[in-house]
Amino acid sequence: MEFKESIVLVTGGSGGIGREIVRTLVLAGFSVWNLDKVRPKSPILQETYREVDLAETPFVVERSLKKIIEESSFAGDLYGLVHNAGYGGPYHPITDVSIEEWEAIFRINLSSLFLLSKFLLPIFQKQNFGRIVAIASSLSIVGSANSVAYSSSKHGLVGFIRSIADEWGKFGITANALSPGFVDTNMGIQEDQVSDHRTKIIDKTPVRRIAEPSEIARIVNFLLQKESGYISGSNWTVDGGLTAI
Repeated sequence: MEFKESIVLVTGGSGGIGREIVRTLVLAGFSVWNLDKVRPKSPILQETYREVDLAETPFVVERSLKKIIEESSFAGDLYGLVHNAGYGGPYHPITDVSIEEWEAIFRINLSSLFLLSKFLLPIFQKQNFGRIVAIASSLSIVGSANSVAYSSSKHGLVGFIRSIADEWGKFGITANALSPGFVDTNMGIQEDQVSDHRTKIIDKTPVRRIAEPSEIARIVNFLLQKESGYISGSNWTVDGGLTAI
């Protein structure tokens, strides 16, 4: 299919990895719709911002997303979705995890992808083309003490992506996950929660460094390309060898 304007929706595109994804995709020629609770400090040409709080109840988020999609002008030009929004919550044992914290983590990390997919997959089906890329985590592959809710949500995200790949592949739709290790962002390092965290991360990562957000964004761009159409249902680990040992 030929697109007059190749539009990619990016959740959580105002900071951290998401901001670099937006920049990279715009440079690659995409028009990006940034769905985030926070407005970007420096909007980019070819970026459209829409305020959405993915931590709200699913019913509220569903209404917000439905309104955005119905009022948009991207029907027929919707190229893909990058689900980047994520929330880790504080580091503490499961006995200290409240129901509110558990639900907030799952709403942002997984339920919002479910809701967006429900709305967007029929559009992709009509086009016989669509790309979905979801940012998971190295904790979608392994577990971690004091991150039970986050790890559980990311394991669920990968299962969701694999199921979508199987269910919708016949319509020209691919779905892939990308699992970063430690990335140099506030959420990725969280030195406010773990003493000397940066040094500890580097010591246990085989390549002995932390990833730059641009390294994640470049792979997202690759997975969105038409030439990557035979890649689906995968979980790309980009973690400096962390989960290989």
